[in-house]
Amino acid sequence: MVDQATTDVVILGGGLAGLTLAVQLKNARPETDVVILDKRQGLAPEAAFKVGESTVPAGAHYFAQTVGMKEHLEKFHLKKNGLRFFQPAGGNQDLTRRIELGPREFPAHNNYQIDRGRFENELTRMALDAGADLRQGAAITDIELREGDQDHTVSYTQGGEQRTIAARWLVDAAGRAHFVKRKLGLSREVSHTINASWFRLTGGIDLEEWGTDDPRWMARMNRPGIRKFSTNHLMGEGYWVWLIPLGSDHISVGVCADPRIHPYEGIQTFEKVQEWLRANEPQLAEVVDGRTGDVADFISLKDFAFGTERVYSPDRWMLVGEAGAFADAFYSPGSDMIGYGNSVTTDLVSRDFAGEDITERLEFYNELHLRTFEFVLSKVEDHYPAFGNPAVMVPKLCWDAMLNHVGVVLTFVKDRFLDYGFMRRVRGDLEKLFTLNDRIQQIFRDWNELEKVVTDGPAGAYVPAKAIKDSHATLVVDYTDDELAAELSRDVRVAEALAVAVFHRAARKLDVTPDPEVPVNPYAISLRPDDWQSDGLYSGQVLLTLAQAEEISEGSQGLFVDPLLDGAA
Repeated sequence: MVDQATTDVVILGGGLAGLTLAVQLKNARPETDVVILDKRQGLAPEAAFKVGESTVPAGAHYFAQTVGMKEHLEKFHLKKNGLRFFQPAGGNQDLTRRIELGPREFPAHNNYQIDRGRFENELTRMALDAGADLRQGAAITDIELREGDQDHTVSYTQGGEQRTIAARWLVDAAGRAHFVKRKLGLSREVSHTINASWFRLTGGIDLEEWGTDDPRWMARMNRPGIRKFSTNHLMGEGYWVWLIPLGSDHISVGVCADPRIHPYEGIQTFEKVQEWLRANEPQLAEVVDGRTGDVADFISLKDFAFGTERVYSPDRWMLVGEAGAFADAFYSPGSDMIGYGNSVTTDLVSRDFAGEDITERLEFYNELHLRTFEFVLSKVEDHYPAFGNPAVMVPKLCWDAMLNHVGVVLTFVKDRFLDYGFMRRVRGDLEKLFTLNDRIQQIFRDWNELEKVVTDGPAGAYVPAKAIKDSHATLVVDYTDDELAAELSRDVRVAEALAVAVFHRAARKLDVTPDPEVPVNPYAISLRPDDWQSDGLYSGQVLLTLAQAEEISEGSQGLFVDPLLDGAA
């Protein structure tokens, strides 16, 4: 292919974000010239390649429907049985004694576990077939970002030659290289300083084999053998371990740990991870220790979270994927954020080339993206100390599960995310969900300081509240605009009620407890009684008693772990 000196869009990075964006841009506007500059040469290896293998609804919808990967996903990857969480119990010697939160059957909305190498190789083919110009072996040496109508320029080396390309739009999809952020000084530090190490194991792991002798535990699922298809989380104080099966007959195993409790040096090498697993997750350690010859790779990453001041610029540069911001792999939000960023980029680029003024739309989506990132970050920031405390984590995991399936996620899955008029119409309800979440996440942090529970194991399975299950069901309902707006308002009402229920349960450990018969404002709840009056706990447009909250949420009592904690100490 001729070395093109100018193009419409230049994408830095040919990984998951860059390749999906190229396909989306070409599908939306085939005449758009798209050049991808990627440092890798040739095909990606299967299994031992990159993390980011677990998808949740928005990301799964983006890959399957928006990008057009549904057939490939269903043929070459694994359908996912949701997110599954195991709280610690009795030294973690017996998985069947650990409180389990997860679906009994595959969710109605299809999500996937993806082998990143296999997936990106198919994306490469699709991008090339769509007419994108993929230049592999391209090492970026400099970028010049210009204001106004001037083209941006990118300098790079390829095949030993120095080259330059100019483009009206520049998209940084090169992950942690952060070309644009470093150039413009846009990095924003976050206080979430978690470390991770991970590896892939050939042959997979079926964790149900750890519990086949317990018929009650096996009977929790609607059919045997489906737990392993979840993104499984083994949790304890200051850490979680992921277990993600891959279609290439590997399993991805990762440890994310808070250095205040589990120092980075303790998980920095594979041998250290083995020692760490023996101390914290002995059942998994026994499997790994017996199969060290099956380990395909090992990677470690320190302090992986970061933010940014902006993702979309009126000067026509964009940050997508990890080139912008990254919070944590917990709840698997990475592909969701790629879907949001790529979709907005495609929409703005197409409208710009059609001669539209995109300024107002761009600023709206830039603010929404940054607010959504704050929402994602708030669910993990300073929560790792509570990860082994079931009194806090059972309601927290359920609250998070509901909010992970409503709000922005629901608008995206229902293909309204790029409908600017509709999004402006429901932005107030989205903000209410964000604000409620900010309040309740601080309650969970404070609650962990007030009440710590250690257990040898529960008496039976945990069943989520009806409101949690309902949030999953909305993803497969067809809505008119009015119906979807009404559903979002209903979700706000349920979230308000759940917030009040959580507040009253957590406040039992306070010296000064609120009267359940006195209505409270869910947007002012906290476990800091000195702030109740100034924050407006007993005033506001929305006021709910505990009884009203339980009626609205239809079973919020099911959020709490109390009935399961036989023998709690």
